[in-house]
Amino acid sequence: MKWNKYLNMTVLASGFLLSSMPVQANVLTYDTWTTNSGGSPNYIFTIDDSTAGKFNYNLTIDPWNAEALGLFVDFGNQDVGNAAAVGLVDTTTIVPGGSGVSLFATDTSSNNCGGGCTLSGLNPSLIAPDGEWELVFRLGDQGYQGQQTFSWVTNSFGLGLSDFGLVGIRSQVFCSGTDLLPDDQSSCGGSDKSYSSTPNTPPNNSVPEPSTLLLFCFGLAGLLYSRRQVLKV
Repeated sequence: MKWNKYLNMTVLASGFLLSSMPVQANVLTYDTWTTNSGGSPNYIFTIDDSTAGKFNYNLTIDPWNAEALGLFVDFGNQDVGNAAAVGLVDTTTIVPGGSGVSLFATDTSSNNCGGGCTLSGLNPSLIAPDGEWELVFRLGDQGYQGQQTFSWVTNSFGLGLSDFGLVGIRSQVFCSGTDLLPDDQSSCGGSDKSYSSTPNTPPNNSVPEPSTLLLFCFGLAGLLYSRRQVLKV
């Protein structure tokens, strides 16, 4: 009876350990940019795959020296399909007077992202052979809105983080020198067009897979059982 109690406790502990353990997601970060403004936009664009079948996006500008208006993503020789296939969900915490994220275009060679929003003049080299932006997002609206951060979710299209390539950003509000928003809004009359193809992937402090933990727990149970048999002899 004591052995059965020991085994039951081991199995229960295994289940508790598996259910309470957080899942560690991989995160891709774009924070180094080529710009046409002559300044240094502080864009920090991250994508993670913590939700199965989804990409979670976040764009923040910190220190806050610009306000983004459009964002472009190139997956290379891929097609993502129409708006229904993208499945955009805007998760932005919208400030008073601000607005969030909308899907402007898919699978396009155009550098346009709506009124006042274009990468024309920057013209980064899209990835061959299709030469298209797979996703073009509109971020907020023209003019200063006080929106520092945007976040949203799309389907993952059967792709992984390694499929992210070129990213472009357009800002219609850009500060020069040491000026920062919101305090220096009146002097932040510049604009910016930037691109990056060099994301960083920080080390992932991953947890053991569930199967590994189960093997460990049952191995422990087997060890306890073997010890019990030896003691009986």
